[in-house]
Amino acid sequence: MVIVNSRSRFNFAPFLFVVALFASIVALPSVTSSGSTPSSSWTVAATPLPTGNWYAVDYANNEWVAVGHGATVAVSTDGSTWTEDPAPSGAWQTMTYGGGQFVALSSSTSGPEEMVSTNGTNWTASAGPFGLWTALTYGQGHFVAVSANGQIATSPNGATWTTTFSRRLDDFTGVAFGNGRFIAVDAHQGDTLLSTDGVHWAFYPATKPGTSWGTVAYGNGNFVALNRDGSGEVGTSVLGAIWSLNQFSPAQPIDSVAYGCGSYVAGGSASSSGNNFLSSSMGSSWTYVSVPTDPTSTWSAVAYGAGQFVAVDATGSIASLTPSANCSQVTPTSPQQVSGNIHNQEVWTYQHPPKSPGTSPVLRYLVTISSAGSTKTCNAPVYFEPNCIIKGLHNRSVYYVTTQAYNKYGYSVPTDPLFVIPVASPTFSAWASPSEAASSPLTVQITGVAANSLGIYPTSRVTVHVGTKVVTCIPSPFGQCLLNVANPGTKTVAIYATYTGYGHSYRSKTVTVTNH
Repeated sequence: MVIVNSRSRFNFAPFLFVVALFASIVALPSVTSSGSTPSSSWTVAATPLPTGNWYAVDYANNEWVAVGHGATVAVSTDGSTWTEDPAPSGAWQTMTYGGGQFVALSSSTSGPEEMVSTNGTNWTASAGPFGLWTALTYGQGHFVAVSANGQIATSPNGATWTTTFSRRLDDFTGVAFGNGRFIAVDAHQGDTLLSTDGVHWAFYPATKPGTSWGTVAYGNGNFVALNRDGSGEVGTSVLGAIWSLNQFSPAQPIDSVAYGCGSYVAGGSASSSGNNFLSSSMGSSWTYVSVPTDPTSTWSAVAYGAGQFVAVDATGSIASLTPSANCSQVTPTSPQQVSGNIHNQEVWTYQHPPKSPGTSPVLRYLVTISSAGSTKTCNAPVYFEPNCIIKGLHNRSVYYVTTQAYNKYGYSVPTDPLFVIPVASPTFSAWASPSEAASSPLTVQITGVAANSLGIYPTSRVTVHVGTKVVTCIPSPFGQCLLNVANPGTKTVAIYATYTGYGHSYRSKTVTVTNH
């Protein structure tokens, strides 16, 4: 298996399949249920409440709209008082607003599969895309829908749909748009898919195989996915390729998550430990607020708009929450990238400023570098090149580095973890430690990929020769590759690497590794 390195720029070919990055390494330790709480309690909508089994809710055009499995929709201007309107009968599972209209899709192939409305009250049914649709989002002028039978469909107008991905092994349960990309999550194997246009998709196998993702949302520079099987797993990612895993406890199934006013809010079904709404500022640690109705309720969807969260229940309840936080106090998004140089027993990091500083200027950056049982940090001031030097490291050890931007309202989410490998010499080289046997995977380090005068690394791939095998990688922003080559085959393995960058060809010295 080749470990492919993350970069801040993506160029996806149709149906490009790539391997997940650092899958087992970026799983983080469990955390307690501490986090942000936007308010102390939820308010159940006033009676008379529309009757319905609600599965989706959204806010647009100064109104809240809820749809479900039936022939009615619920509409509200304040999230508290609701009216009921007729709609085409269907298993309306998901809904979003975009391009001047609400679009709802069905989780059943029996009957109409789509209905649309420009005002949330008057709806028209259509044939729509064929599939068991579970989630829908809008971004960059496109609707993107995912289904339980592994389909992804895209539409520029909500009327003409094109299937852009299909894999029957996947059960897609969530899709979100943010930071210029679409992210879809799978409940069957824990896979994630990433696209910058909704048409061409990069496939990432599960960070933890068997993870059952139930939903995903984007907010303030961060994607957050939560588990629907009640295990309490949550994944966070800035770019959608590398996912850090955490655990919230007590665990419960989660069906929906939304971001607003500096917090993620999630809800779902009851478990043996009860049923709660969850809240988090960064997605890694969570607090709880008890549900406002029957603890066995299934809160199927939650959304944010007009300064409040609204949640709907599959048995007919609707509740709202107005955050107590000052929504004008916004932290920065994470730095767009962390790059740098490698030296003998130390790493120099450079922070690329965030896309958004929040509602206050960025004051400094916090850099964290860690390996098993060891964590070091340093602060980088804000000036032309906000850099930070971390010393006292071990050469040829693999470390992981993240960075955060800080303003007076707090820290951004950390950047996705990138590996760094200190080396005694910056020259282009290949290295591997002996494996336990000729058939065991061989971990290969490529270091010293040259940058130009601006510190930008080549986008061309590095070709690595490992015995009779040839694998490739794209160097990280630190000019390095980390590869796991399965079954090198012979006891003695010759290794070298080549690449071409900025008009020059480079070849490392050949090293020979003798396996045990």
